[in-house]
Amino acid sequence: PVTTMTNADGEEQCPICKTLRYMNRNLIFLINPECYHPLCNNCVDRLFENGPNQCPYIGCHKTLRKKGFREPKFGDLNVEREVDIRKRVAAIFNKGEEDFEDLKAYNDYLDMVETLTMDLVYGSEKEQDAASQRLLAWEYEHRLEIEKNRKHGERLREQTRKQFAAEQKAAAQRRADAARQEEEERLRKARQREEDLDMLASAPTGAASKIMLKKRGQNRREAVAESEAAAMRAAQHAAANGGLAIKGLKRKPNAAASAAAEDTGPYDPLGKLDLRPSRYVLQPTYKNEFLDTLLQDPKLQAGGYNVQEYYSRALFEAFAGLAVFVSDEKETGGVGMDHRGVATQGASMAA
Repeated sequence: PVTTMTNADGEEQCPICKTLRYMNRNLIFLINPECYHPLCNNCVDRLFENGPNQCPYIGCHKTLRKKGFREPKFGDLNVEREVDIRKRVAAIFNKGEEDFEDLKAYNDYLDMVETLTMDLVYGSEKEQDAASQRLLAWEYEHRLEIEKNRKHGERLREQTRKQFAAEQKAAAQRRADAARQEEEERLRKARQREEDLDMLASAPTGAASKIMLKKRGQNRREAVAESEAAAMRAAQHAAANGGLAIKGLKRKPNAAASAAAEDTGPYDPLGKLDLRPSRYVLQPTYKNEFLDTLLQDPKLQAGGYNVQEYYSRALFEAFAGLAVFVSDEKETGGVGMDHRGVATQGASMAA
């Protein structure tokens, strides 16, 4: 059984020499994958300095070597043991989905590997021995294929590492280019301001406004040309460095042109929100004997009641439930419309 590195009081303590970490801050706990029994570094040096020795835990007959000890990565040694077992199994059963004829065969393979792993981790002593024998037999029978898959996996990891390094380098280059462009833009604006001041100082009396208007248009054209040139350089740099290019995308309009287009036209307080009902068309009148009788009643007409409000509410209530699917709401967890949908429908009905 795996022993923890803490005593009954929750303090880190070596189970052999009973040294507390509180008393020795330099104390390091080590484990050996043969049995995963924790020992402090002083006990390891003392017991295994002269060669292999038996594990000092009572009932453990494993022969340990000093070079096999290492620091655990997890505080729970059961997790440490399971991670090591899974690494060992994954190194032997290293086939991929492309090695199988169909997905079912690959899933059966994964199920077999997981069953073997569970026997090694949580099985009884007899089940662990049987699983270890199966693992060794598989490793011996498929050693050439295992080595081939291992090398293939290393090549894929190397390609991924190189791709990640290239992406980081490209990102660093983009940041450097952005910083350089910002500095150039700052210098350009400072130089432009000095030129404007010089022109104003030497301009005739009364011509300052015309000069500034002409200069402002020239500066705007230069800024647009510089922006287009920067975009062209960025595209060429991405193509030269194997950047990802996507064809067939819609051309985005210029931001200034879009803003100018949006500013044209009368002011719309609803932000071009269409409140007309989408599931039905409200007609001016409907054939209804009950309503025809009421419309002749002067009491209703005197109160200013509009029959269109009745039509609108009746149709809204009739069509409101058509977009509600109980099965979908049970799956997504949503119930009915949200407050925005209710507000929109309410505004539509009121309109």
